Amino acid sequence: MTTAAEQASAITASLAREQTYVLMMRPNPDAPRPESRDLLRIEHHQYLLDLERRGILFAAGPFSDRGESSSGSGMIIIRAPSREVATRIGHEEPYTRTGLRLMDVLPWQRNEGTLKLEVRLADGVLKIDDRTYTLTKSNA
Repeated sequence: MTTAAEQASAITASLAREQTYVLMMRPNPDAPRPESRDLLRIEHHQYLLDLERRGILFAAGPFSDRGESSSGSGMIIIRAPSREVATRIGHEEPYTRTGLRLMDVLPWQRNEGTLKLEVRLADGVLKIDDRTYTLTKSNA
């Protein structure tokens, strides 16, 4: 018969424990006025696309409900070998780099959860959870 402590230890040992880092972003109340928010938004999007394409970005997005405008606060979850590297990557984010946002870095281990992924190449369809996307052929 195993004890509760032994069972809890076995559960902990069996978890996948993907180490990631959460970059909690919030508006800086003392932020300088940017020359162009539109250009900064484009640079922010390009920054996230680069992280995604390099396999660093796990997830990102603003804290807001659908249909509501963002407060400027958001979260970026990245894969990094250490907190120091995660912090460096976070400080490269355009809104943070220019002083418009303040950032906190929190280590986070993804232990549980579900992601439903369906790829139908013949139909050109990608389904992630309840969202469906049409795949397009790339000439690259």
